[in-house]
Amino acid sequence: MILFDNPLSSNALKVRFLLAELGIHYERREVSLDRPRPDWYVALNPLAGIPALDDNGFVLAESNAILRYLAAREGRDDLLPTDLAARARLDEFLDRWTSTVRPTFYSVEHPALGLGGHPVDLMLARERAGKLGTTLELLEGLVSGGDAVLATLTLADFAVAPVLFRTRLTPIDLGPFPKLMRLRDALTSRPAFIAANPVR
Repeated sequence: MILFDNPLSSNALKVRFLLAELGIHYERREVSLDRPRPDWYVALNPLAGIPALDDNGFVLAESNAILRYLAAREGRDDLLPTDLAARARLDEFLDRWTSTVRPTFYSVEHPALGLGGHPVDLMLARERAGKLGTTLELLEGLVSGGDAVLATLTLADFAVAPVLFRTRLTPIDLGPFPKLMRLRDALTSRPAFIAANPVR
């Protein structure tokens, strides 16, 4: 199994986190974050997003699709429920996260960490972080209040962990949000998350 990733990609980190949790051995091949991406990678993954997974010739892109595939491949119905209502609740959260919540965090990460080849701009990062109150309140209301997003460990946790980890490196203050603080501490202290080698 080959994971095409980049150490600075939060989407690649969530896949590495799951691979570590599942105990799957894999080879890492680094893809530059610079665009345009190399021709060989575009041939493999036409939209050229990072990461992509090659499982013995089966190539899959899009990080949430990769999470679902790996959990199903390993028969982990605790992480990817087969119960219709539980699966729907997980999918609902992942869709909300990807379409609504994640982009607002990235708007702060981008200038705070100098992502996308742009220089660090802490003033802009602080300004944008100051506007995240509504999003953080919404997310605080969506999580269980325990050590997992949906009360027990699911793929939702692998999706959010890298972003919560990054809040320690940006002006995003989780102090007023105790459920998010607890969730961040629980997920980022898991041995599998540490084994996934988070950088930022």
